[in-house]
Amino acid sequence: MSDLSHPDQKPTVYILYGDDLYAMQTFLQEKMIPRIGEPGIAELNIARLDGRQAGDEELRTAIQTLPFLAERRLVILSHPLARLTGKSAQEKYKQILDHVPPSTGLVLLIEDEWYGKTWRTLKTDPRDPKKDHWLLRWAREPVLVEGKEQPRPVIIKVFALPRLADMPGWIMKEARVRGGEFTREAAAALANLVGNNTRQASLEIEKILAYVDYQRAVELEDVQIAAAPGGEVNVFEMVDAMGMRDSQQALKLLHTLLEEQEAIAIFGMIVRQFRLLLQVREALDEGLDANETGNVIGLRSSFQVGKLIQQAKKFSLGELVLIYHRLLELDLQSKSGQGELAPALDTFVVNL
Repeated sequence: MSDLSHPDQKPTVYILYGDDLYAMQTFLQEKMIPRIGEPGIAELNIARLDGRQAGDEELRTAIQTLPFLAERRLVILSHPLARLTGKSAQEKYKQILDHVPPSTGLVLLIEDEWYGKTWRTLKTDPRDPKKDHWLLRWAREPVLVEGKEQPRPVIIKVFALPRLADMPGWIMKEARVRGGEFTREAAAALANLVGNNTRQASLEIEKILAYVDYQRAVELEDVQIAAAPGGEVNVFEMVDAMGMRDSQQALKLLHTLLEEQEAIAIFGMIVRQFRLLLQVREALDEGLDANETGNVIGLRSSFQVGKLIQQAKKFSLGELVLIYHRLLELDLQSKSGQGELAPALDTFVVNL
């Protein structure tokens, strides 16, 4: 990470770019957002915009809005360069960036592609820095503070996908972070299946660790049995989307899964997910911490427990009780022949 910020001033602009979108989102979710405050307060102090639709005035308004019960707020802008094709638009944009207040952190998320010697969008030229992308040149330009030149309060961080040769090590490290372990042979086998797709690798790691119940190291045979060849959608990704109340993504994944699996198998995983969320919500309402919550629901993985806590906070206890009762109704209707399960699941996800 290149820190170009003044030591006495918090960065106001964060430029995150590269082709490892999973790492970029993980950094945002685990490193930046928690610094705002508790999840409930943090969510109130985050604005998410898309540069393909958001105009300059909408961006200015989001930037200038004061934080609520927190020192700072984040404005997360995806595709920030989408409409900045001309010199005039770029100059106006730089004026906006120069006036981000200290109470706001503006995060620019730029999906880029590495080809040969530089990035396709944020190009750099070590022989002539003047040919670098205009946003990088702007970030490096000093600013005057009380008559003295100071670095801009900007942080640049590049997220590059691991090389294929490095993926086994990446998989082993990611498994340890989640409270599990992969043998070198198993990690190499999974790398052969997913390549350097870190998001898909992450989903497969979670699934395979759950398969061995986090009780032992994952072996080659476990990967051969439990991993999804070719990076197919798996039910873990879908129930996570449901737990995050992302109905659009959950519905998309549900339709893909229904083309490959029986509805009853998918339904069982959905019931399990919301049963766990209900138990976690009850534990949170009783004031239990993460370790105590894990003991209550019978999960040893701090990663899994942390994810469930994050999801449970998006629901009230009453909402989860209603959802669980609705799932029981679907089960009874299906078994009594009152309705088909697949379309019922479709409706359930839409109403989530």
